[in-house]
Amino acid sequence: MHYSLYNSEHLKRVDYKIYDVVSLFSSKIKEKNDAPSTIIVDIDGKSLNSLGQWPWPRWIDAKLINSIYELHPSAIGVNILFSEKDRVSPVTIQSFYKRFFGLEIKFNGLPSALKDNDKILSQSIEKTGSTIATYFINSDYNTSYCEELSYRDNMFKNIETEHMVEGLLCNYETIQNGVKDFGFINAWVDSDGIFRRVPLFMKYKERIFPSLALATLLSFDKNLKIENDDTLLIDSFKKKPKVFSAMDILEARVPADEIQGKVVIVGSSVVGLNPTYRTSSGQSISNSMIHALVADSILSNTTLTQPKVYKKINILLSFFFSTLIVILFIKRIYIQAFFLFLVTLTISVLSVFYSYMNGVYISIGYFGIPFLYVFVLFVIFYSIKIDREKQEQEKILIIQSKLASMGEMIALIAHQWRQPLSSINGTVMSIDVDNRKKILDDEKLDKHLNQIEETTAYLSKTINDFTDFFSTNKKSEMFHIRDIVKQTESLTVISSHKNIDITYSEKEDIQVVGYSSELIQSLLILLNNAIYACQKNLQNIDKGKIRIDAYIEKNRVFITVKDNGGGIEERDIKKIFDPYFTTKDKENGTGLGLYILKLIVEESMNGKIFVSNWDDGAMFTIQIPTKN
Repeated sequence: MHYSLYNSEHLKRVDYKIYDVVSLFSSKIKEKNDAPSTIIVDIDGKSLNSLGQWPWPRWIDAKLINSIYELHPSAIGVNILFSEKDRVSPVTIQSFYKRFFGLEIKFNGLPSALKDNDKILSQSIEKTGSTIATYFINSDYNTSYCEELSYRDNMFKNIETEHMVEGLLCNYETIQNGVKDFGFINAWVDSDGIFRRVPLFMKYKERIFPSLALATLLSFDKNLKIENDDTLLIDSFKKKPKVFSAMDILEARVPADEIQGKVVIVGSSVVGLNPTYRTSSGQSISNSMIHALVADSILSNTTLTQPKVYKKINILLSFFFSTLIVILFIKRIYIQAFFLFLVTLTISVLSVFYSYMNGVYISIGYFGIPFLYVFVLFVIFYSIKIDREKQEQEKILIIQSKLASMGEMIALIAHQWRQPLSSINGTVMSIDVDNRKKILDDEKLDKHLNQIEETTAYLSKTINDFTDFFSTNKKSEMFHIRDIVKQTESLTVISSHKNIDITYSEKEDIQVVGYSSELIQSLLILLNNAIYACQKNLQNIDKGKIRIDAYIEKNRVFITVKDNGGGIEERDIKKIFDPYFTTKDKENGTGLGLYILKLIVEESMNGKIFVSNWDDGAMFTIQIPTKN
């Protein structure tokens, strides 16, 4: 199969859903995590109501960072991009009035250290060793100082990543200059709109930059071991870090032990200030929460990755096992194919859970779904093929049944023709004798010719009945049930059994649209079986009696054939229509007659066949629609 079939968007989405299910079940069996090593300080609605709309004067941001620092965290990551200068900074206000109004605004008594809010924030970031945010964009809009940024002299230059971007947004120059610890805050959703993963590294101008979470950890642990994992999966069922309001931090309402030794991510969950993402658990998650979860996963060594190599391996494995399945089906080794399917899927399911619990999702959708599709398609294909072969075999059996009946009917025709032929021969001799005696007048000749005509008409009818039975031209037509019964009776061996009577009864003239030859064959099988049963049971009865009844109920025709041949053993009734099952001796039965009858009635006539015992024998009921 072509590689693109295994690498379609459909497969990606299925693999996403499998990951969600595995995450859910794994969260149920995982041991409860210890308290997360990260904390979120949230610029929430409560904080905005107290301190006003965003953006705040940056001295407030600086005070918030300083307040957190005084509680002795391990590190602080600021998930806020300060891309423009502070417009309410005193120096900014002075510059504005001088430029537009020519006025010299002075802030008497204000210390010079408090005149530049951006400088205050910069000093706070430098003092606390906080990590600040950058943001990558896919456009070439940049400022000159942003273009020159490099994380710690490009320390990740050996890291490979497929996340390459064209533009970089960084902080206002006063804030960004001199900061060594910064990381991008980019995150995105998968093609189905669900957030599952976050990149650890991105490339800009041949330089590799870390995410905010990773950069925050590196700010206090320079020896942190970094795997060459391009992307981390986020477990949305993982225990979430605690969230404290920024206002509670500023007003010292948060106990020191809640922050001490923890990694703190400062951000906002307010809609419009920070994006939120929908997770597979149905919850919304903020950008700050994402980086807090990433940092906690790295610290607790519970990172979850999805290496791309497993995707390629699974595609190859799926192709290999799909090929094996195809070969086994072609060779008609169905049990082994089914066993291979079950064992392979079982092992793959166990593997995905085992690998997940060890921090790796192996992209099992790229293996399981194509393999499942191939198996199902071939099961359907071979089911149809086997069904067609079965139908062909059934047709052959029906033909064989007709051929078997041919021998009986040829003997019957020969028996039925002997007397008429003798009669014709006698009439011809009478004509010859009368002619020689010169006593053959017109009246006698007409009489003799009429006798010959009546006899040949009988012979012709016998031939027509015979050819109708073996006709291969399945043409739907309207016919009378009584005519079919009469025609069938003429084809049976009843004439050779004078001690068996056949009677027919119907409440009304019943007409059916369908295939008369198939109804004839069905009745012929039942009548010959009934004749055999009656003949075998003659020692217990005075005379064999076969009764045929026909009636209509709700557009369905019911034809019953009863005999007084002693009935069928109860243990045999359930098996009576099975192929090669017979209650006759080997010389009189093959076990195919009633099986073929059932095939004809159900498959060709869209009807049903029933059997039961009644007072003196067996009763078979054929149910067919009035129009077929």
